[in-house]
Amino acid sequence: MSDQLIKNFSIEIQQKLYEKSTPQGNLAVYQTSPFGMMLTINDHVMISERDGFLYHEMMAHPVLFTHPNPQTIAIVGNCFGILQEVLKHNSVKQVYCVMDNVVLDEVVSQYFSPLYQAKNDERVQYHIAEPQEWFKQCGSEMFDVIIQAYHPEDCLPEHYQRYHQALSANGIFIQPCQSTLLQMNTLKPVYQNIQQAGFHDWRLLNFPQPSYPSGWRTVMMATKQVAFKRVREKEVFNRGFGTRYYNFDVHQAAMVVPEFVREELNIL
Repeated sequence: MSDQLIKNFSIEIQQKLYEKSTPQGNLAVYQTSPFGMMLTINDHVMISERDGFLYHEMMAHPVLFTHPNPQTIAIVGNCFGILQEVLKHNSVKQVYCVMDNVVLDEVVSQYFSPLYQAKNDERVQYHIAEPQEWFKQCGSEMFDVIIQAYHPEDCLPEHYQRYHQALSANGIFIQPCQSTLLQMNTLKPVYQNIQQAGFHDWRLLNFPQPSYPSGWRTVMMATKQVAFKRVREKEVFNRGFGTRYYNFDVHQAAMVVPEFVREELNIL
């Protein structure tokens, strides 16, 4: 393979800044080119300084502008970056951040302090706990939106059932999926488990993120209602905060399902 081809499809590590073994895997922080500071767990990119905003905005704003009045939010897993975007919404009254990696918290505070500052917002409750155990203790219909900030290797139907129970009557759940270009076979089981848990309607959102394998991200939203409500278009246009990627046209375009995904999921 030519040097130029390798350069086009690689991340150049300029310096390793931190490394530590955690129960969730080997955590490392690198200074890279061209993506700047980068945090990884088991070599999977968790935070990318240069293009992380694409993921953070698209995990927060589409779901919050789809829900009619999102007030109580749960973020499961690595909340940093997503939390910053969620808190831009004036309707949000309380955010529960549930994660089980203490080291991640410490590392983000040291190397990604702009993302960490959102944790100090008075609306945020922060819980270090195993997420599924934590949700077992939750009451029914507590949350308007649940954002699972990772694609689990073994997210079982009962996990989605706990999320379904914890959501309010018009609640929405969102999570990233693995690459639909490289790992299409992982998408259908997620879809089937969400259906089995009792969610009535679902949508896929597609958007770019160069540091992610294949450069293409797919996330899935699911609602307890019979069908999704219309996006609050007027509020998207009149939002009182800035974004670097998200806008109404991006939201609409992200919901278009490519033909190869339609074929895999038998969508007419």
